[in-house]
Amino acid sequence: MPKPKTIKAIFHLLVAAGFVAVIVPLAMTLTPHAAEAAARTYQSKGSQENDRNLYETCRLKKVERTEEAVICIYRRQSGDKDEVLSNEDPSAPCQRQFQCKRIN
Repeated sequence: MPKPKTIKAIFHLLVAAGFVAVIVPLAMTLTPHAAEAAARTYQSKGSQENDRNLYETCRLKKVERTEEAVICIYRRQSGDKDEVLSNEDPSAPCQRQFQCKRIN
């Protein structure tokens, strides 16, 4: 039969081994790790993909005729700055509305 000191030493060794077997994996899972997968950044394609966001309706507001030209003034749907188009032909008509580029 082994001596009591030997049994005590084996017991302490087994307790220490069990402690290491439980604590080390637990500590490994709780500590932060660097991400191993490649990161991806997704951006909204909103105004780039949808042309409806780039244009708005401009409607004829006023026509100014001079001897040299016709000036057509259009009101934007958003109410921002008016769109002004001119034509060198004094008899040229102005269209009632068109799709103008949105001002950001």
